[in-house]
Amino acid sequence: MGKLKTVMVGLSFGAELLEDAPEFEYFELVGGFARTPATREKFSKQFGVRGYSSYEEALADKDVDAVAIVTPNDTHRDLCVPAAKAGKHVFVDKPIDNTIEAGREIIAACAEAGVTLAVGHNSRRSSSYRAAKKMIDAGKLGKVVLSEANFSHRGGMDVTPDEWRWYRDRCPGGPLMQLSVHNFDTLYYLFGSVKSVCAKLARLATPAEIEDTAITALEFESGMLAYVGTAYTVPSTAFMNIYGTEARLSILRRSDEIEVVDKEGKGRHIKIEDQVNTRAEELDDFARCALTGEPPETGGDEALHALAVALAALKSSEEKRTVTISEILSK
Repeated sequence: MGKLKTVMVGLSFGAELLEDAPEFEYFELVGGFARTPATREKFSKQFGVRGYSSYEEALADKDVDAVAIVTPNDTHRDLCVPAAKAGKHVFVDKPIDNTIEAGREIIAACAEAGVTLAVGHNSRRSSSYRAAKKMIDAGKLGKVVLSEANFSHRGGMDVTPDEWRWYRDRCPGGPLMQLSVHNFDTLYYLFGSVKSVCAKLARLATPAEIEDTAITALEFESGMLAYVGTAYTVPSTAFMNIYGTEARLSILRRSDEIEVVDKEGKGRHIKIEDQVNTRAEELDDFARCALTGEPPETGGDEALHALAVALAALKSSEEKRTVTISEILSK
């Protein structure tokens, strides 16, 4: 079947995606593009690939099959749409963009060109979440009624005015859009569509323009409830607790164990084997889907749902009311 010859766009985070990656089965890095020559040269030497002097040069290369775009959120549309029109398959990191309009333009451009679109929601690929999904679907937790999650770190304390994350118009919601969006997608993977949200955001400690703290309450179409917290100014944490009528399941991100406590209060730790590099897996899965024509696990529809939840949370905080996902998607 061969490999998908791919150019990385956005090389600082792109290098992080590729660090410690195992040998790919379907994905092949053939080049990189960044506006800064020094960044291109460093990436080119590090990975032994071509550095393109312009994005147009990369898209014009007939030996390139795809692009992997890991640039600031608000640049995604302007990079994805030309790539699709050039016949290149598109991988773009989460969120798909900052607006529903831009997300839909990306989806439409890829559909019209007949190229694969995959969006980098990698958290759901964690071996722990895969194990949790199997337990939930098998009824091991009973009827799930509540979940809580938090993904936080201190990134908002170090951001400076020369970075896009400093500005609210480029990074709306701060950690809500950058961190909670992971939880929004993982909860969608585990429990299905969100119906409505009620949220509160605040700027409490960061020197940047963005809000740095957020709490979001979610009501799912199933009736289940959840709440998601995040902060950009605190020591790193990432967890999810899932509460069912028969058992409670606790997951710590990057842990190789999950904890299950039954309704009698008896707990046990389950070691999760076969831990995966989620970033490498999503790139290889993108390449496989592009080569076979199969739909990716996190394509346009999944990405649009996660973005809609984040935008609903922003609107809820601003207007001090509950906001439905259908309201956001109807625009």
